[in-house]
Amino acid sequence: MASRLLFRPRPSNVCLLCTRFPTAIPNISYNTDSAPPKETGGSKQEPPANKPANNPAIQHNGLNNDQPATDNPTVVETTPVYSQDEADAIKPSSTQHETRTSRTGSPGARSNMIEGRDPVVVHSIQLPLQFGKWCQVNSSMLKYSQVGQSHIPRVPRLAHGLERVLFSPGVHLLQDPNSHVYNFDPYIRSITQPKDFDFDKLTPYITSSKDSTLIEYARSRKKQFIGSTSSMTHVLTHLYFAMSGGKRPDISSLSMAYADMPSRFTRGMQYPASVALRYNDGVYGIDADKSFDVNDSILMVLGKSLEKLLTSSPKEFEKYKKRNSWKVKDIPEENYHYVEADEFVLRSQLDCRDDRLPRKTFDLKTRGSLAVRMDLENYEVAKGYQIHTMKGRLQSYEREYYDMVRSAFLKYNFQARIGNMDGIFVAYHNTARMFGFQYISRREMDEILYGNEVTGSQIFNMILVVLGKLLRTITDQYPQKDLRVTFDGVTRQNQLSLWVEVIDDKKEEIAIKQYQETGDFTTSPKPKPSGKAATSTDPFSVSDPLDPQPKDENEEAADELDNNDMDSADDIYVNTEYPILNYKVVFFSTLNDQDTNEPVIIYDKTDKWSINWRLQKSKKSPEELITRYKNMRLRQATYFERPSPDTPENELQPLIRTLRAISRRNLWRNSIPEERIVVNRSRPPTSKVYEHHRADKPVGPSSKTRLRKKAKTTAKIKPGSKSKAQSNSSKNPTVKSKDQN
Repeated sequence: MASRLLFRPRPSNVCLLCTRFPTAIPNISYNTDSAPPKETGGSKQEPPANKPANNPAIQHNGLNNDQPATDNPTVVETTPVYSQDEADAIKPSSTQHETRTSRTGSPGARSNMIEGRDPVVVHSIQLPLQFGKWCQVNSSMLKYSQVGQSHIPRVPRLAHGLERVLFSPGVHLLQDPNSHVYNFDPYIRSITQPKDFDFDKLTPYITSSKDSTLIEYARSRKKQFIGSTSSMTHVLTHLYFAMSGGKRPDISSLSMAYADMPSRFTRGMQYPASVALRYNDGVYGIDADKSFDVNDSILMVLGKSLEKLLTSSPKEFEKYKKRNSWKVKDIPEENYHYVEADEFVLRSQLDCRDDRLPRKTFDLKTRGSLAVRMDLENYEVAKGYQIHTMKGRLQSYEREYYDMVRSAFLKYNFQARIGNMDGIFVAYHNTARMFGFQYISRREMDEILYGNEVTGSQIFNMILVVLGKLLRTITDQYPQKDLRVTFDGVTRQNQLSLWVEVIDDKKEEIAIKQYQETGDFTTSPKPKPSGKAATSTDPFSVSDPLDPQPKDENEEAADELDNNDMDSADDIYVNTEYPILNYKVVFFSTLNDQDTNEPVIIYDKTDKWSINWRLQKSKKSPEELITRYKNMRLRQATYFERPSPDTPENELQPLIRTLRAISRRNLWRNSIPEERIVVNRSRPPTSKVYEHHRADKPVGPSSKTRLRKKAKTTAKIKPGSKSKAQSNSSKNPTVKSKDQN
């Protein structure tokens, strides 16, 4: 008769995730089970494959009674409370099937909906993570709380009457295209170019690793990692790709023009994300890796000045132009929101506020037009692209919204959640003029990305918990070292690939400087032949450059490409003084005791969703790991290569050629029209400064109005009497009246 191990239950006051204190070794005793009851009659019904039988004995002790009895002990609880050495010494019988149980150790019968895999044992999370063992995480494991004093009272508000956009769904046009009447202050129509704005008068950006306040909060709360929204969101997106089962955003609310357009996330969202872990006396600062993205684009530069424009009066904004910047005396402090979440202390910048919103604060996003985003190096021509219709594939607000859903919504949503913000305020522009504004709430983004708000909250919590445990394990491999960690969650569905490299700052600076000067550290992928001719003029004849290239199921992952598919990556700098580490994390979901690799949506408050994951370390040779790591870094480097303004037209993709042609035809529309500026007086602007647009003509009554007033004055003069101008001319003959002129 098989014997089993009985373990003393874990005390209720001991946290399952806490590893700072050693766990006491419980007493182990052996009992012999009594013989199972004999069958009274009838045929025994076999349980379906990959599904435990509905047997009270199996639900009670987790054993498979169909297997022959052995003398080997079988572990009943899959949440062990004994030491790691004892856990390695005690192995269950190889002839028995392991039945999945819950984290608390109570066995449960679950149906395995994943083909080709037997049920597995889920262990409690212990740090550092044990390679090859399954762990389980749920949303209740994250403790989320605010840190420090709130900066909300000093956060600026919207100016120019833009606050009414917050409470009216949809796009709000700056100027009506039919009547040319302005719905908001005309001052914000023309965008100040970077050469005319003094960026030194704005608050400088401080990375997470150099933020003394953030470091102090982490040390006082004994947290190991600090980060900001700008450095964390790209990493969180790759964890979402691997943990969500390949879920795509929902674009069904768009018009029929997008019925056959792809709904997957864009290539810019899916290229591998790298962060630098900077060690500072027990705390790791998570900074964005800028190895290849060394120059700020026009959109990043304008984003800083446009945020100031949208939250300042015209009189205040004029001070920040270079000709008036001497008037700026004090540079204001930045407003941050600090939160504590599991292993992290995170920082979020607060852009704007309105006390009438449920969460009071929201994020400002300045969204460049499609032509500018696709052709950043040629933005001087691309700024002629106009947005003048609501729906359609080109030159429409719907196209901007469609691209934003696939390329930015996930990052915007994570930023709003970290900062506890209510949503985002989007300003559409083409780097030369402003077109319209739209407020998108966090709930709207949740419904498009996750299905509903509850699902989004749960997966966000689980992502932060998993990321914290992964970083704890990675930093234990190279203690007190600066590390570059790269996340790739798209090469395999439900899998995340991790690369770890020790950073050598001195050699890194030399490599980055050489890359800036000569570009020797990158080579472009070899072009693959396409089915269409290169001279095609149809902008939709090939896949949208925003999309990742479709991959065949049998195609190898991008980090496994050989030299025939991609040029040599030997020029990519890699620090080989320490071994390159590679890990693979596999995920699958459990919803109401059913395992699945498909996307999950929570529809009922009684639904129980957890994600199971396992960390595995690559066993490939160091030389092979270096080769694959360089190929992956080459993918990152070539992503930032864009066509230059002097690129021949026949070498451009059809969509970019079409956008350039549209932009050239409409460049003249960025200039101020000759007709007088008319403002919707039912919505009065917040300022009376219109001279910015009409410097050549004074603002006031039109010439027709002046003539009408003059005619009325002339009609009131009695016959035979002299007008005031005639009286003045009679006294001084050298002065002519206006009528004589």
